[in-house]
Amino acid sequence: MPGGRRPRVRSGNQPRPAPAMEPSGRGAWAHSRAALDRLEELLRCSRCSNILREPVCLGGCEHIFCSNCVSDCIGTGCPVCYTPAWIQDVKINRQLDSMIQLCSKLRNLLHDDKLSGVKACLQRKACEQEEKYEIPEGPHRSRLNKEQLLPKLFDGCYFYFGGTFKHHPKDNLIKLVTAAGGQVLSRKPKPDSDVTQTINTVAYHARPDSDQRFCTQYIIYEDLSNHHPKRVRQGKVWMAPSSWFIDCVMSFELLPLDS
Repeated sequence: MPGGRRPRVRSGNQPRPAPAMEPSGRGAWAHSRAALDRLEELLRCSRCSNILREPVCLGGCEHIFCSNCVSDCIGTGCPVCYTPAWIQDVKINRQLDSMIQLCSKLRNLLHDDKLSGVKACLQRKACEQEEKYEIPEGPHRSRLNKEQLLPKLFDGCYFYFGGTFKHHPKDNLIKLVTAAGGQVLSRKPKPDSDVTQTINTVAYHARPDSDQRFCTQYIIYEDLSNHHPKRVRQGKVWMAPSSWFIDCVMSFELLPLDS
């Protein structure tokens, strides 16, 4: 500075030194786990008391439930306060759903049983092998599938999205199909069509002992929408809810469909 003067700092804007971290980092991680525990207590279903899964509110009250927990209450009333509930009042809370997914990711990072990959790298100040810390099941199967150069999850499968999609936007579902090696149909497949039933493809990731391995075309509908299509399960054409599609992606499996 000119004349050797020190820069003036306005009152109240004096920078504060960064808080000192414990050498092991245990204190910070413990506080983070405790904060996450408190947050998850607020994200529990008012009926089953588990962490919310596809959270919905019934419109007339402030109680929030898993979508599956109130499927039998639509047309009657809230199971907690008995406020009347109708299908047009059911609202999906997308922001809350995003928060729950974020909490799940944070929980994986702060896992109590073993060090997370991020924590291990920070403590050792070196890169660790991801395989030792990866999330089991779906992510593990996906990595092995890619390393072995096997077909993608939806290889040999075609998808038609019928009706309105609010909880899982249709554009996002289409991107998932494309990323997973499937194809999107612009026209609804006809189960009684000879052309449809003679398509010579097989779903690679379907269980070999299941008749689902012959199904190659899925008509996807949203579970909680007002659109309730006629059930189809004929030859190569099957009807499936969007929740089944998402579960397949999360678990990296072509999951069986209920009869």
